[in-house]
Amino acid sequence: MRSVLKYLLRLSLVLFATIILLEIALQLAFLHLPGELIRRMPQFRERSGFTLVTEHGARESPAGEVVEIRVDQYSGDLFRLTCLSTDHAQFFEPYTVRFTRDKHGFRNQEPWMDDLDLIVLGDSFTAAEAIQNPFWTGLSDSMLSLAFPGSGTIEQSLLLDAFGLPLQPDTVVLAYFAGNDLSDNRVFLEMRRQGKSIADRVHQNRSPLEYLVTVHLALYLRDAIHKANIKDCHYPQIADTGEATPVAFFDKMLPILALDADALRASDMFQATLTSIVEMSQDLEARGIRFVMMYIPQKAELYWPYLNAESKEGIASFAAGLASPLAAEMIDENISAQRDLWLSVALEGQIEFLDLTPALRLAIKNGQSPYFFADTHWNQLGHDLARQELQKFLN
Repeated sequence: MRSVLKYLLRLSLVLFATIILLEIALQLAFLHLPGELIRRMPQFRERSGFTLVTEHGARESPAGEVVEIRVDQYSGDLFRLTCLSTDHAQFFEPYTVRFTRDKHGFRNQEPWMDDLDLIVLGDSFTAAEAIQNPFWTGLSDSMLSLAFPGSGTIEQSLLLDAFGLPLQPDTVVLAYFAGNDLSDNRVFLEMRRQGKSIADRVHQNRSPLEYLVTVHLALYLRDAIHKANIKDCHYPQIADTGEATPVAFFDKMLPILALDADALRASDMFQATLTSIVEMSQDLEARGIRFVMMYIPQKAELYWPYLNAESKEGIASFAAGLASPLAAEMIDENISAQRDLWLSVALEGQIEFLDLTPALRLAIKNGQSPYFFADTHWNQLGHDLARQELQKFLN
């Protein structure tokens, strides 16, 4: 019996030492590990060179970083954010996006020009790090993109104040994304009210185990096995756009589509966003700078009408766990509520408003696909359409 206990003790010590050595090796190789694994870890942004605490209050990407992203049919945030399998991936010719961040971490040529025609603000749609020619390319020979993935309009206004306004641009375009700008603003504003930074939010109430790569590796493998065994997945759904088009959405963005205009207007997140946009518009007007709000619908806004009743119910039933109540009928009734509300706000405040919904809808109706299949974001076609619409609007 003693020999068995000694053996088990030795085995436990060897196993413990092996895990410690493995953890040390993984921490040293952190930035070379699969993005799908390390993106879920609280130290990911800071270890990647992002600055989460700045003098101006907004986050910054690592200055001078060389970004190289390989994009193929297996790329896309929805493989990670939903039950979608790579078995459903649609082939397209792979390509590589390569650029060097400027002195403040944005995707611009250096040196910056002193006399600017245009500044574009936005989140990941505008940063467009997986796109060779983002929608803002070619709009002007004298412009800047001050886009930060995961930001909302409040954080974007801080970037404009810090980097854009000192250069006295002629025009500022705010690319507003209807999928999560409201919720991003709510989180950012709540942190500011508490006197905290994004870094505080990232690290608050974290267990030490959450910083261990071995723990996340085990969870990663568990999720991969679970995903492989899913038999009744609600994605992809087939959108009847004239031909059978497989689509998938980010479930956490669906509940916003079920809110009616009154509920939206009364919400803290809408009021905070409204305040930030109105203040930005008024400040720019006082400076003699043109302001344009460009509305980017979320993918589900465009494809939802092409789904049959069974598909809608299946998606809504799954997403109901994210926000209760949520039913397909509620989305049917209110799918345009946010867009209509912003349009009325723009009319009331005399804000120039470019709605990209009609152009994207027409493309889909004509059998085109402006979004990546397994992603929340536009593909190159989507960016080309946005560029055309914005160019016409600005001219």
